[in-house]
Amino acid sequence: MAEHSRYSVTNKKAGIKDSVLQNKLGISNQKELNDAEAILFSDAYEFFLSQINKNKIVFDTKFLFTVHKYFLGVLYDFAGKTREVDISKGSMMFASVKHLNSTLVDFDKVLKTNIPKNKDTKKIIANKIAIIHNEFNAIHPFREGNGRTIRLFIDLIIFDLGYQIIDWSSKEKNAYLKACIFGAKGDNKLMSNFLYKRLKKY
Repeated sequence: MAEHSRYSVTNKKAGIKDSVLQNKLGISNQKELNDAEAILFSDAYEFFLSQINKNKIVFDTKFLFTVHKYFLGVLYDFAGKTREVDISKGSMMFASVKHLNSTLVDFDKVLKTNIPKNKDTKKIIANKIAIIHNEFNAIHPFREGNGRTIRLFIDLIIFDLGYQIIDWSSKEKNAYLKACIFGAKGDNKLMSNFLYKRLKKY
């Protein structure tokens, strides 16, 4: 699973105290907070993958928010809710808070159009998933946990189609980050290629 990093924020509502994101468990050490998130993320994978064969999941924006809430609900009050602060990472500024609601309505349409079908070829699946990933990534609707949430969401989609979950491992971090950067510019080719190489039937 690809690593994550904190966002840059300017708003007083950022919820940061002594360089650590405030949380329900009162964790004040960044490493301990990272470890807690990692455990919760692993649990979220296990839980939602177990639901694939039990229930018919509707892969829409509502479900994305459900995944985020389950993943980080133990730690943060903002889990499963749109962020209330503008965030950026490096030179990348994500969708403005004032436009988040309308942007998410548009994203839901993109999502419904591009959810892969069983009949789709591997190449078509990779192309559709790349569009979903990059559109979501440009929005970053959550205060924290955006990348992990969309990666889990994508893994659930492809697992439901009979593919193994994708290897997002840190050894491929540079390739993934480069694909994210190009995706933010509207170029989905690198992300599509990244995904295509990792789509394997189970």
